[in-house]
Amino acid sequence: MKITRRLTQVSAYSHGEDHLKIKTVHGGIVTLLGATLAVILFIGEAQRCLRLRQVQDMVVDTSIRPKMHFEYDLTFPALPCHAIRMDSGDVGGRFETESMHKAAHDGEIHKWRLDSRGKRIERVEYIAPKGRDNPFVMMLDAEDMNEVRDAVMRHEGCNIRGWLEVQRVAGNIHFAVRPEAIMAVSESEEALQALFDRHIDLHGSAHDEFHAMQLNASHIIHKLRFGPQQYPGQVQPLEGVRRIDRKATGVDKYFIKVVPTEWKKGSWGRKSIDTYQYSVTEYYTPIPEGARMMPGVFFLYDTWPIKVNVKSMRLGFMHLITRTAAVVGGVWAVTSVVDKIVHKSVMAAKKMNKPKASL
Repeated sequence: MKITRRLTQVSAYSHGEDHLKIKTVHGGIVTLLGATLAVILFIGEAQRCLRLRQVQDMVVDTSIRPKMHFEYDLTFPALPCHAIRMDSGDVGGRFETESMHKAAHDGEIHKWRLDSRGKRIERVEYIAPKGRDNPFVMMLDAEDMNEVRDAVMRHEGCNIRGWLEVQRVAGNIHFAVRPEAIMAVSESEEALQALFDRHIDLHGSAHDEFHAMQLNASHIIHKLRFGPQQYPGQVQPLEGVRRIDRKATGVDKYFIKVVPTEWKKGSWGRKSIDTYQYSVTEYYTPIPEGARMMPGVFFLYDTWPIKVNVKSMRLGFMHLITRTAAVVGGVWAVTSVVDKIVHKSVMAAKKMNKPKASL
Protein backbone atom coordinates (compact mmCIF):
# COMPACT_ATOMS: atom_id res chain seq x y z
CA MET A 1 0.00 0.00 0.00
CA LYS A 2 2.82 2.40 0.81
CA ILE A 3 4.38 1.77 -2.59
CA THR A 4 1.04 2.39 -4.30
CA ARG A 5 0.54 5.62 -2.38
CA ARG A 6 4.00 6.86 -3.29
CA LEU A 7 3.46 6.07 -6.95
CA THR A 8 0.18 7.98 -6.80
CA GLN A 9 1.98 11.04 -5.46
CA VAL A 10 4.57 11.11 -8.26
CA SER A 11 2.03 10.57 -11.05
CA ALA A 12 2.15 13.35 -13.65
CA TYR A 13 -1.30 12.52 -15.00
CA SER A 14 -4.43 13.37 -13.04
CA HIS A 15 -7.84 12.02 -13.98
CA GLY A 16 -11.24 13.41 -13.19
CA GLU A 17 -14.55 11.64 -12.97
CA ASP A 18 -16.41 11.15 -16.23
CA HIS A 19 -19.36 13.24 -15.10
CA LEU A 20 -16.99 16.14 -14.44
CA LYS A 21 -15.55 16.10 -17.97
CA ILE A 22 -17.06 18.35 -20.66
CA LYS A 23 -16.87 17.37 -24.33
CA THR A 24 -17.52 20.18 -26.79
CA VAL A 25 -17.97 20.56 -30.54
CA HIS A 26 -14.95 22.82 -30.90
CA GLY A 27 -12.92 20.27 -28.92
CA GLY A 28 -13.84 17.59 -31.46
CA ILE A 29 -12.87 19.87 -34.35
CA VAL A 30 -9.48 20.63 -32.79
CA THR A 31 -8.94 16.90 -32.14
CA LEU A 32 -9.66 15.98 -35.77
CA LEU A 33 -7.37 18.72 -37.05
CA GLY A 34 -4.62 17.59 -34.69
CA ALA A 35 -4.98 13.94 -35.73
CA THR A 36 -4.83 14.91 -39.42
CA LEU A 37 -1.72 17.00 -38.81
CA ALA A 38 -0.09 14.14 -36.88
CA VAL A 39 -0.75 11.67 -39.71
CA ILE A 40 0.69 14.06 -42.33
CA LEU A 41 3.81 14.69 -40.25
CA PHE A 42 4.22 10.96 -39.58
CA ILE A 43 4.08 10.13 -43.30
CA GLY A 44 6.66 12.82 -44.03
CA GLU A 45 9.00 11.51 -41.31
CA ALA A 46 8.53 7.91 -42.48
CA GLN A 47 9.50 8.84 -46.05
CA ARG A 48 12.50 10.76 -44.78
CA CYS A 49 13.69 7.88 -42.60
CA LEU A 50 13.19 5.20 -45.27
CA ARG A 51 14.80 7.20 -48.10
CA LEU A 52 18.45 6.49 -48.89
CA ARG A 53 20.64 9.47 -48.12
CA GLN A 54 24.31 10.02 -48.85
CA VAL A 55 26.77 11.24 -46.25
CA GLN A 56 30.19 12.34 -47.51
CA ASP A 57 33.50 13.07 -45.83
CA MET A 58 37.03 13.55 -47.12
CA VAL A 59 40.31 12.01 -45.98
CA VAL A 60 43.84 11.77 -47.35
CA ASP A 61 44.08 8.88 -49.80
CA THR A 62 46.65 6.46 -48.37
CA SER A 63 45.83 3.55 -50.68
CA ILE A 64 48.45 2.20 -53.06
CA ARG A 65 46.80 1.49 -56.39
CA PRO A 66 49.24 1.74 -59.31
CA LYS A 67 46.61 1.65 -62.06
CA MET A 68 43.22 3.16 -62.78
CA HIS A 69 40.45 1.73 -64.96
CA PHE A 70 39.12 3.95 -67.76
CA GLU A 71 36.08 3.18 -69.96
CA TYR A 72 35.07 5.11 -73.06
CA ASP A 73 32.51 5.06 -75.86
CA LEU A 74 32.67 7.87 -78.43
CA THR A 75 31.20 8.47 -81.86
CA PHE A 76 32.89 10.62 -84.50
CA PRO A 77 30.19 11.29 -87.12
CA ALA A 78 32.56 12.95 -89.62
CA LEU A 79 35.73 10.89 -89.14
CA PRO A 80 36.00 7.41 -90.71
CA CYS A 81 37.68 4.63 -88.75
CA HIS A 82 40.46 4.59 -91.37
CA ALA A 83 41.44 8.14 -90.37
CA ILE A 84 41.43 8.05 -86.56
CA ARG A 85 43.71 6.53 -83.95
CA MET A 86 43.92 6.44 -80.16
CA ASP A 87 46.95 6.64 -77.89
CA SER A 88 47.69 7.39 -74.23
CA GLY A 89 50.58 8.87 -72.30
CA ASP A 90 51.49 10.14 -68.85
CA VAL A 91 54.05 12.28 -67.05
CA GLY A 92 56.05 9.18 -66.19
CA GLY A 93 57.11 8.92 -69.81
CA ARG A 94 54.82 6.05 -70.68
CA PHE A 95 53.31 6.16 -74.17
CA GLU A 96 51.09 3.44 -75.64
CA THR A 97 49.24 3.07 -78.91
CA GLU A 98 46.23 0.88 -79.66
CA SER A 99 48.34 -2.15 -80.58
CA MET A 100 50.60 -1.68 -77.55
CA HIS A 101 47.62 -1.71 -75.18
CA LYS A 102 46.33 -4.89 -76.82
CA ALA A 103 49.74 -6.57 -76.63
CA ALA A 104 50.09 -5.68 -72.94
CA HIS A 105 46.52 -6.87 -72.21
CA ASP A 106 45.82 -3.63 -70.36
CA GLY A 107 43.22 -2.28 -72.75
CA GLU A 108 40.75 -2.96 -75.53
CA ILE A 109 39.59 -0.84 -78.45
CA HIS A 110 36.73 -1.64 -80.80
CA LYS A 111 35.92 0.40 -83.89
CA TRP A 112 32.69 0.26 -85.84
CA ARG A 113 32.26 1.90 -89.23
CA LEU A 114 29.18 4.14 -89.51
CA ASP A 115 27.40 5.47 -92.55
CA SER A 116 26.34 9.09 -93.03
CA ARG A 117 23.19 8.42 -90.97
CA GLY A 118 25.12 7.01 -88.03
CA LYS A 119 24.24 3.33 -88.61
CA ARG A 120 26.75 0.50 -88.65
CA ILE A 121 27.95 -0.44 -92.11
CA GLU A 122 29.20 -3.92 -91.24
CA ARG A 123 28.35 -6.49 -88.59
CA VAL A 124 31.99 -7.06 -87.75
CA GLU A 125 34.19 -4.36 -86.25
CA TYR A 126 36.86 -2.51 -88.16
CA ILE A 127 40.38 -3.88 -87.67
CA ALA A 128 43.15 -1.51 -88.67
CA PRO A 129 46.21 -3.05 -90.37
CA LYS A 130 49.35 -3.29 -88.26
CA GLY A 131 51.40 -0.14 -87.97
CA ARG A 132 48.64 2.33 -88.73
CA ASP A 133 48.38 3.46 -85.11
CA ASN A 134 52.02 4.52 -84.84
CA PRO A 135 52.18 8.35 -84.76
CA PHE A 136 55.89 8.31 -85.66
CA VAL A 137 55.55 6.21 -88.82
CA MET A 138 53.42 7.14 -91.81
CA MET A 139 51.81 4.44 -93.95
CA LEU A 140 51.88 5.84 -97.46
CA ASP A 141 50.90 2.89 -99.62
CA ALA A 142 48.41 3.65 -102.37
CA GLU A 143 45.78 1.19 -101.10
CA ASP A 144 45.70 2.84 -97.66
CA MET A 145 45.43 6.32 -99.14
CA ASN A 146 42.60 5.26 -101.43
CA GLU A 147 40.70 3.63 -98.55
CA VAL A 148 40.92 6.78 -96.46
CA ARG A 149 39.92 9.01 -99.37
CA ASP A 150 36.94 6.81 -100.29
CA ALA A 151 35.72 6.66 -96.67
CA VAL A 152 35.89 10.44 -96.37
CA MET A 153 34.01 10.88 -99.64
CA ARG A 154 31.27 8.51 -98.41
CA HIS A 155 30.95 10.67 -95.26
CA GLU A 156 31.61 7.73 -92.99
CA GLY A 157 31.80 8.03 -89.23
CA CYS A 158 33.30 5.85 -86.52
CA ASN A 159 32.20 4.54 -83.14
CA ILE A 160 35.10 3.79 -80.79
CA ARG A 161 34.63 1.99 -77.49
CA GLY A 162 36.75 0.06 -75.04
CA TRP A 163 38.71 0.33 -71.81
CA LEU A 164 42.24 1.05 -70.62
CA GLU A 165 44.31 0.53 -67.50
CA VAL A 166 46.28 3.75 -67.01
CA GLN A 167 48.77 4.85 -64.39
CA ARG A 168 47.46 6.87 -61.44
CA VAL A 169 49.48 9.91 -62.44
CA ALA A 170 48.75 12.89 -64.64
CA GLY A 171 48.29 11.82 -68.23
CA ASN A 172 46.15 12.08 -71.34
CA ILE A 173 44.12 9.92 -73.69
CA HIS A 174 44.18 11.20 -77.24
CA PHE A 175 41.86 10.50 -80.16
CA ALA A 176 43.63 12.00 -83.16
CA VAL A 177 43.41 12.21 -86.92
CA ARG A 178 46.12 10.23 -88.67
CA PRO A 179 48.47 12.51 -90.66
CA GLU A 180 47.98 10.19 -93.64
CA ALA A 181 44.31 11.17 -93.70
CA ILE A 182 45.25 14.79 -94.32
CA MET A 183 47.33 13.71 -97.28
CA ALA A 184 44.58 11.42 -98.56
CA VAL A 185 41.98 14.17 -98.75
CA SER A 186 44.46 16.71 -100.10
CA GLU A 187 43.74 17.85 -103.62
CA SER A 188 47.25 19.18 -104.06
CA GLU A 189 49.44 16.79 -106.05
CA GLU A 190 52.42 18.96 -105.20
CA ALA A 191 51.91 18.46 -101.46
CA LEU A 192 51.46 14.72 -101.87
CA GLN A 193 54.59 14.38 -103.99
CA ALA A 194 56.58 16.47 -101.54
CA LEU A 195 55.46 14.19 -98.74
CA PHE A 196 56.63 11.08 -100.57
CA ASP A 197 59.95 12.80 -101.21
CA ARG A 198 60.21 13.71 -97.46
CA HIS A 199 60.60 17.41 -98.24
CA ILE A 200 57.88 18.61 -95.85
CA ASP A 201 57.15 18.34 -92.16
CA LEU A 202 55.11 15.24 -91.34
CA HIS A 203 52.93 17.23 -88.94
CA GLY A 204 51.53 19.44 -91.69
CA SER A 205 52.52 21.87 -94.39
CA ALA A 206 51.29 25.02 -96.03
CA HIS A 207 49.78 22.85 -98.77
CA ASP A 208 47.61 20.61 -96.61
CA GLU A 209 46.51 22.94 -93.80
CA PHE A 210 43.30 23.94 -95.56
CA HIS A 211 42.40 20.29 -96.17
CA ALA A 212 42.43 19.57 -92.45
CA MET A 213 39.09 21.38 -92.40
CA GLN A 214 37.59 18.46 -94.32
CA LEU A 215 38.20 16.18 -91.31
CA ASN A 216 35.69 17.45 -88.76
CA ALA A 217 36.45 16.38 -85.18
CA SER A 218 32.82 16.63 -84.03
CA HIS A 219 32.04 13.92 -81.49
CA ILE A 220 29.49 12.44 -79.12
CA ILE A 221 30.53 11.02 -75.73
CA HIS A 222 28.28 8.10 -74.84
CA LYS A 223 30.37 6.81 -71.96
CA LEU A 224 33.41 8.15 -70.16
CA ARG A 225 34.10 6.98 -66.63
CA PHE A 226 36.89 5.97 -64.28
CA GLY A 227 36.78 2.88 -62.10
CA PRO A 228 35.57 -0.67 -62.83
CA GLN A 229 32.32 -0.20 -60.89
CA GLN A 230 29.90 2.67 -60.32
CA TYR A 231 27.76 3.23 -57.24
CA PRO A 232 24.03 4.08 -57.43
CA GLY A 233 23.39 7.73 -58.19
CA GLN A 234 26.94 8.46 -59.36
CA VAL A 235 27.16 11.36 -61.82
CA GLN A 236 29.29 11.18 -64.98
CA PRO A 237 29.62 14.82 -66.21
CA LEU A 238 30.83 14.04 -69.74
CA GLU A 239 28.37 11.31 -70.67
CA GLY A 240 25.87 12.63 -73.18
CA VAL A 241 28.05 15.55 -74.30
CA ARG A 242 27.62 16.39 -78.01
CA ARG A 243 29.95 18.64 -80.00
CA ILE A 244 28.44 18.61 -83.48
CA ASP A 245 28.06 20.88 -86.53
CA ARG A 246 30.90 23.28 -86.03
CA LYS A 247 31.73 25.62 -88.87
CA ALA A 248 35.36 24.58 -88.62
CA THR A 249 37.33 21.73 -87.14
CA GLY A 250 39.56 22.08 -84.11
CA VAL A 251 41.04 20.50 -81.01
CA ASP A 252 38.88 19.67 -77.99
CA LYS A 253 40.61 19.42 -74.63
CA TYR A 254 38.83 18.13 -71.54
CA PHE A 255 40.74 18.79 -68.31
CA ILE A 256 39.59 16.16 -65.83
CA LYS A 257 40.20 16.07 -62.07
CA VAL A 258 39.80 12.49 -60.86
CA VAL A 259 38.85 11.98 -57.21
CA PRO A 260 39.26 8.54 -55.56
CA THR A 261 35.96 7.53 -53.99
CA GLU A 262 34.83 4.72 -51.70
CA TRP A 263 31.10 4.02 -51.53
CA LYS A 264 29.57 2.09 -48.66
CA LYS A 265 26.01 0.94 -48.20
CA GLY A 266 24.40 0.80 -44.77
CA SER A 267 25.50 1.99 -41.36
CA TRP A 268 28.04 -0.82 -41.05
CA GLY A 269 29.35 -0.55 -44.60
CA ARG A 270 28.90 -4.24 -45.40
CA LYS A 271 28.92 -3.52 -49.16
CA SER A 272 31.60 -1.22 -50.55
CA ILE A 273 32.80 -0.11 -54.00
CA ASP A 274 36.14 1.53 -54.80
CA THR A 275 35.70 3.87 -57.75
CA TYR A 276 36.41 7.41 -58.97
CA GLN A 277 34.44 10.60 -59.45
CA TYR A 278 35.61 13.45 -61.64
CA SER A 279 35.01 17.07 -62.52
CA VAL A 280 35.80 18.50 -65.93
CA THR A 281 36.62 21.76 -67.69
CA GLU A 282 36.35 21.97 -71.47
CA TYR A 283 38.53 24.03 -73.78
CA TYR A 284 38.07 24.18 -77.56
CA THR A 285 40.65 25.56 -79.98
CA PRO A 286 39.57 26.09 -83.59
CA ILE A 287 42.22 25.42 -86.21
CA PRO A 288 42.80 28.60 -88.22
CA GLU A 289 44.26 28.58 -91.69
CA GLY A 290 48.02 28.48 -91.57
CA ALA A 291 48.24 26.71 -88.18
CA ARG A 292 50.17 23.47 -87.92
CA MET A 293 47.62 21.59 -85.84
CA MET A 294 45.81 18.29 -86.29
CA PRO A 295 42.14 17.84 -85.33
CA GLY A 296 41.58 15.67 -82.29
CA VAL A 297 40.11 15.16 -78.84
CA PHE A 298 42.24 15.16 -75.67
CA PHE A 299 41.20 13.90 -72.25
CA LEU A 300 43.82 15.27 -69.87
CA TYR A 301 43.39 13.79 -66.40
CA ASP A 302 45.04 14.14 -63.02
CA THR A 303 44.27 12.42 -59.72
CA TRP A 304 43.68 14.12 -56.38
CA PRO A 305 45.40 12.99 -53.15
CA ILE A 306 42.08 13.44 -51.32
CA LYS A 307 39.67 10.53 -51.08
CA VAL A 308 35.91 10.96 -50.72
CA ASN A 309 34.00 8.48 -48.57
CA VAL A 310 30.36 8.21 -49.59
CA LYS A 311 28.02 6.36 -47.25
CA SER A 312 24.54 5.52 -48.52
CA MET A 313 22.25 4.82 -45.58
CA ARG A 314 18.79 5.19 -44.08
CA LEU A 315 18.13 6.93 -40.78
CA GLY A 316 16.79 3.68 -39.32
CA PHE A 317 13.80 2.34 -37.42
CA MET A 318 14.83 3.75 -34.03
CA HIS A 319 15.06 7.22 -35.53
CA LEU A 320 11.56 6.77 -36.97
CA ILE A 321 10.20 5.79 -33.54
CA THR A 322 11.88 8.81 -31.95
CA ARG A 323 10.51 11.18 -34.58
CA THR A 324 7.04 9.63 -34.30
CA ALA A 325 7.03 10.16 -30.54
CA ALA A 326 8.13 13.76 -31.06
CA VAL A 327 5.40 14.35 -33.66
CA VAL A 328 2.63 12.82 -31.54
CA GLY A 329 3.75 14.60 -28.38
CA GLY A 330 4.15 17.93 -30.12
CA VAL A 331 0.77 17.74 -31.84
CA TRP A 332 -0.89 16.68 -28.56
CA ALA A 333 0.65 19.61 -26.68
CA VAL A 334 -0.24 22.14 -29.37
CA THR A 335 -3.83 20.91 -29.75
CA SER A 336 -4.29 21.00 -25.96
CA VAL A 337 -3.24 24.65 -25.86
CA VAL A 338 -5.43 25.49 -28.86
CA ASP A 339 -8.41 23.69 -27.31
CA LYS A 340 -8.03 25.62 -24.07
CA ILE A 341 -7.82 28.94 -25.90
CA VAL A 342 -10.87 28.15 -28.03
CA HIS A 343 -12.83 26.86 -25.05
CA LYS A 344 -12.12 29.97 -22.97
CA SER A 345 -13.01 32.20 -25.92
CA VAL A 346 -16.33 30.40 -26.43
CA MET A 347 -17.19 30.54 -22.74
CA ALA A 348 -16.33 34.24 -22.58
CA ALA A 349 -18.54 34.92 -25.61
CA LYS A 350 -21.43 33.03 -24.02
CA LYS A 351 -21.11 35.09 -20.84
CA MET A 352 -21.18 38.32 -22.78
CA ASN A 353 -24.29 37.27 -24.73
CA LYS A 354 -26.13 35.97 -21.67
CA PRO A 355 -28.94 38.43 -20.64
CA LYS A 356 -28.49 40.05 -17.23
CA ALA A 357 -31.12 39.31 -14.57
CA SER A 358 -33.27 42.35 -13.64
CA LEU A 359 -33.54 43.40 -10.01
